[in-house]
Amino acid sequence: MPNTKTRKISFNTIIKRQWSTRVETPFFAIADVIKYVLSLNKKGKQFEMKEDKFCLLQTAKAERDVDTVLISGFFKSARHTFRPNLIDRQTGEERPSPKRLSEGDIEKTHFAFKITKSEVFLVVEINGNGISANQIVEYFGAFTKKYLTSKGEPKNFTIVFFKIGREDFLEEIKSMKTIRLAKVFFDKKLLGSNCLAFSNRTSNLQRDIELTVKAESRSDITETAIDFYNSFTNKTEKSISKVRIEGKDRNGTEVALDTSFMEKLDSVDVSINATTGEVETTEMLSSLKAFTKDLK
Repeated sequence: MPNTKTRKISFNTIIKRQWSTRVETPFFAIADVIKYVLSLNKKGKQFEMKEDKFCLLQTAKAERDVDTVLISGFFKSARHTFRPNLIDRQTGEERPSPKRLSEGDIEKTHFAFKITKSEVFLVVEINGNGISANQIVEYFGAFTKKYLTSKGEPKNFTIVFFKIGREDFLEEIKSMKTIRLAKVFFDKKLLGSNCLAFSNRTSNLQRDIELTVKAESRSDITETAIDFYNSFTNKTEKSISKVRIEGKDRNGTEVALDTSFMEKLDSVDVSINATTGEVETTEMLSSLKAFTKDLK
């Protein structure tokens, strides 16, 4: 058995979308929901998924800084109602499985949330036998409703995640089916320039100013997104610090492309537990937390 496994890493952002207005904002309440889930017993934490599979949040630890909260932990999942015979690799002999139909082999899926003043990021280990970022969001969506019910509050929004594109940025833009929103972030000094001629009193402002362009209903702003990106890559244009694009890919999956992620790695080699064959949790979580350092 090899000493390490290569795990790919999924980068996502988490938002909540109001049912009545469709307004989208970062899902900052994720920290409260996680705290609520951890207060439940094992059975209370379980969530039934499709294809005879269930999962539960096993552990999560929050680390707080001045401007950010980092929450890392892992889920356990298993496939139940599946109990075929076991076969020995060395002899080829078969024997009945000792598992009950309600039992399944545990798979761990490690994750890290980074909560900043303007964004909620989710970095997830891609484990084909575990659970996906989409299933993690479904899990917290279900428990958000339970959390709000426990407080006597209604749930009037949907939790949505955007995958953050990690390939060639311009090609990713061109390959998208529709683009509905584009954001350009530029230095606050531009407010007092001849371009905009606003007041130059910017000392109390955050460093970056955000300009958001939204498509009309059923329209697409791909050309605008390309213009934004071309301005970002223009060597003579120093004021633009970041470009972010949101829309849907050819499969209809919601995607967020962000120039902050253009040069990040998307995999990591992790040591394997010699007894169980699982990746080492401490090492995996350390790697995920390292991936979050440049997320802003």
